[in-house]
Amino acid sequence: MTDHIIRVLEARYACRLERLTGGYTNLTYLMAGVEPPLVAKIANLSNEDTLNEIQVMKLVQGSCDTPAVHKVMEMDGMRIILMDRMQGLNAQSVLDAEDWKRAERIYGRMGLLLAEQIHSRPYHPPGKEIRRSNRSELSGMITSLEFVPDSLGRHSLQLLEADGAGELPWVLTHGDYGVHNLLCDEEDGLHVLDWEWAEWGSPLNDVAWVCWFTKHHYPAKARVLNAAFLEGYLAGNPLAFTPRQMKAASLYRVWNILYRLRIAPKEVQREWTRRLEWTLGEDFRELSGAR
Repeated sequence: MTDHIIRVLEARYACRLERLTGGYTNLTYLMAGVEPPLVAKIANLSNEDTLNEIQVMKLVQGSCDTPAVHKVMEMDGMRIILMDRMQGLNAQSVLDAEDWKRAERIYGRMGLLLAEQIHSRPYHPPGKEIRRSNRSELSGMITSLEFVPDSLGRHSLQLLEADGAGELPWVLTHGDYGVHNLLCDEEDGLHVLDWEWAEWGSPLNDVAWVCWFTKHHYPAKARVLNAAFLEGYLAGNPLAFTPRQMKAASLYRVWNILYRLRIAPKEVQREWTRRLEWTLGEDFRELSGAR
């Protein structure tokens, strides 16, 4: 099925489709030979995340450095999004190369970009057909997942019900913000990719997720990198929050992933259950929100 779509696109646009990795997810291809360069993203028509992504990318166009959507088409039960090709290196590769000075600069710019270009857009009902936070439904989701031990669910609910993160005014959030979904150019300018999980919700959900990702994957450098990120973010949005709220916002993201994994392979469910347990036991006190 995908092979047929590729052949049709190559014939229609006189190009060659090359599979992309690093900052792109799903079936994403560079349309080599097209000027200006375009990317084709292919997903099943039943995938509501792509519809959400299209709406968000159209909303932020001109105010956030992200690809412009040129055309959306349907073929063979699939949805194809043609968008700009953004130049740059996946920002996570800078961390994996252990270029920590550059990584610290990127984290600072990443924080400021999030505050000024994404979280600067407040929620106004009905939200322009973009997903809204399901935090109010989280307790039902938690109790419905049989593969997660009850003790972890009860502990999560205690923390989620005790914090006040859900009371923060809603803004546009990316949903999976971080170095893994950013491209950086030679001058460390940043381009934001993959808006599939974007939603109207608490800004702390994005802030906490960046810090969670860094603490989990780069624990030895997390304190320095997260400090740079928070300094950049708070320069653009002086948000006040507590370590408990940071943990609760991280739990919100982890539980949403767990819920999506309810029909995933057992080993994937076990890994994310382990990450949930890690989150519950992790200390967030260094993330005080202070400058």
